[in-house]
Amino acid sequence: MKYPAVTLLASILLLACHSSNTAAQTPQLPAYCIAGETQTIVSDSAVSLIADGFVFLEGPVWIESLNSFLFSEMDFSGPQENGPRSVIHQLSLPNKITPFIDNAGSNGLATDGQDLLATTHDDQGITRYSLTTKKRSEVLDTFEGKQFNSPNDLAISNRGDIYFSDPDWQLGSRANQTGMTGVYRLAAKGEVSLVDGTLRKPNGVALSVNQQWLYVGDANGKIGRYAVNSDGSTAERKEFAEVPHPDGMAMDCAGNLYVASHTAGKLYVLSPQGLELAKLDIAPRLTNVAFGGPERKTILITAGGKLFTITSPIAGLPY
Repeated sequence: MKYPAVTLLASILLLACHSSNTAAQTPQLPAYCIAGETQTIVSDSAVSLIADGFVFLEGPVWIESLNSFLFSEMDFSGPQENGPRSVIHQLSLPNKITPFIDNAGSNGLATDGQDLLATTHDDQGITRYSLTTKKRSEVLDTFEGKQFNSPNDLAISNRGDIYFSDPDWQLGSRANQTGMTGVYRLAAKGEVSLVDGTLRKPNGVALSVNQQWLYVGDANGKIGRYAVNSDGSTAERKEFAEVPHPDGMAMDCAGNLYVASHTAGKLYVLSPQGLELAKLDIAPRLTNVAFGGPERKTILITAGGKLFTITSPIAGLPY
């Protein structure tokens, strides 16, 4: 088909404008992401046990300034009125582990590049820890005047928005004031909004590498995703994939989603289209996964009282 010259020129200009706007809205990939890398781990990738003997591990995150991973250990053997006692440990690769913050009350961990952010069940909120002084400060603990349940996992966007899940796993004897188990967004400017209040028990949370999708796993085995608008708000949930008992999640630089299947003890790797690329047997009570190391190609996995690592052919995000 032939087009008049004027129409063709207008189309070219429109396409160029659209491409420019799209590029402006799409965040630049992290420096450790190498263009063209697509090969993920495979189902028979080598899995290394690096530590054992903990009570219950969660929330791994890579901290560049420490050149280390941090992760939470929860102790369910003591009093549970305010959730389990929790300690944050530091892992210096390959296997040196030292205490980092005692009595942290933490579950999921993330970083904004300056400090450590944690979902904390002891005060039912989001907490900030200084990575230098380890001083604790409250970020958020209520929505519309009502206390959260027991925030579980979180992801931080490039613009500074915090998306987090609030099931009731560590609620203890405290009342559910919100009347739901929800997913929320704390905007960089301080406003808090409900992303979804219809889920049974939302758990793992992850943002796509291009910041255009928010992924949330639910206890019913369904992983949904929400389109993220340019202002950080989200569209309606769309079903993405099904994984038995999905827990923590991570994202590699090609946009593949890594999902810890808690009861099954398997790590699933899903393509951006929701197709299964790999499924690895790890260990029962699999809870979470994160990329780290100098090239972001070490995958740290928490499972019950054990820590595992996998060497990945592709880099990924720190939580």
